Amino acid sequence: MRATLARLVTATFAVAIATTAHAQAPGITDTTIKLGTQAPMSGVVAMIGMVAEGQKLKFDAINAAGGVKMGDGKTRKVELVIMDDANEPPRTVTNARRMAEQNKVFAFVGAVGTPQNQAIKAYTAQNKIPNIFIYSGIYEWGDEKQNPWGIGMVPSFTTEAAIYAKYLQDNKPDAKVAMLYINTDFGQNFLDGFKEAIKGSKVTLAAAQSNANTDPTVDTQLTNLKASGADTLIIATAGKAAAQAIRFAAESGWKPTVFVTYAASSVISLKAAGLENSKGVLTGQFVKPVGAPAFANDPGVKQYVADYEQFKPRFDRHDSLAQMGYLIADGVVKVLEKMKAPTREAMMESARNMSKVELGLLYPGITMTTKAGADNFPIEAMQLFQFNGEAYAPVGKVIDYEGKTPKL
Repeated sequence: MRATLARLVTATFAVAIATTAHAQAPGITDTTIKLGTQAPMSGVVAMIGMVAEGQKLKFDAINAAGGVKMGDGKTRKVELVIMDDANEPPRTVTNARRMAEQNKVFAFVGAVGTPQNQAIKAYTAQNKIPNIFIYSGIYEWGDEKQNPWGIGMVPSFTTEAAIYAKYLQDNKPDAKVAMLYINTDFGQNFLDGFKEAIKGSKVTLAAAQSNANTDPTVDTQLTNLKASGADTLIIATAGKAAAQAIRFAAESGWKPTVFVTYAASSVISLKAAGLENSKGVLTGQFVKPVGAPAFANDPGVKQYVADYEQFKPRFDRHDSLAQMGYLIADGVVKVLEKMKAPTREAMMESARNMSKVELGLLYPGITMTTKAGADNFPIEAMQLFQFNGEAYAPVGKVIDYEGKTPKL
């Protein structure tokens, strides 16, 4: 009897401790979980802000359906706090502090930008706040030691660069490449990854020029790249600079084979360059091409379109950046569904231990897989596409680097 009573007291005490620990995690109750995100909703790259709007669309749809049944058995609705950092890292830090300390968010999800997320990395680590599915492909996000409370979402820029290098080695083995790259770790990772990927091949890097988001044009850089005699142009930048580069390559009479990073491959961006100028542009993608006839009856695409029609967000239905946000939010939902406890530690454990998770808008044959301590890159495959003047069409098969993301 005394032993039974002792076990009962011990069990009750353990439950009390667990309940207290759970109650201490801000931003979560038995019925809601509060998440925060930020993106440049204003400024020169405001179009990237649609990543946040895409997340909102998915969470609105999830909430309308009743919420997320999480791994602890409770169903919660998602409260999403969105803040504009205008692509300015100091503002990103201010926003993160405000969301964590005033809005009391449980975690950050789908935050946009490389320098922006680097700016808040120390803060999230110090305060043990998850920053999951960062919208940036720098290799750093796949390093658990460097980024203990964060994880990326999109393929590493080293993977994307290697995929373009492989295409050239297979289809244009003597290619002379010129590269425009943004002067952040995004661009540097891409450049370094490409240099490594072409080692031992006949593909050469003839010239490389960097740009900043604040540059009014990239005409000077493109003039220098054209003068290198390159027959291939890789555009590893985003925003208006990518559109300007595509337009310059076509209208200057250069007309090289053009690759544009997925970050700037939206048809919306191509329209800014001129659809005729964009014919033949190649890019790597991992999201289903919404609007393509071949995917008209795809369940994931149909769900996205239905959600779009129901909630009528402020972005174009074909905006790939918004679709990226929708995809990120879908990934967050999968993490919530597998969380064993309503704690921040449980969220990180769930995000770092996924096995072939399918998302509605992920391209067929591409899934999310992670393994704590071994593989911190959720998506490691891409499908090459080529723009035909109206839409993208797939080229070849999915190129998969699962568990083999090229290192820097």
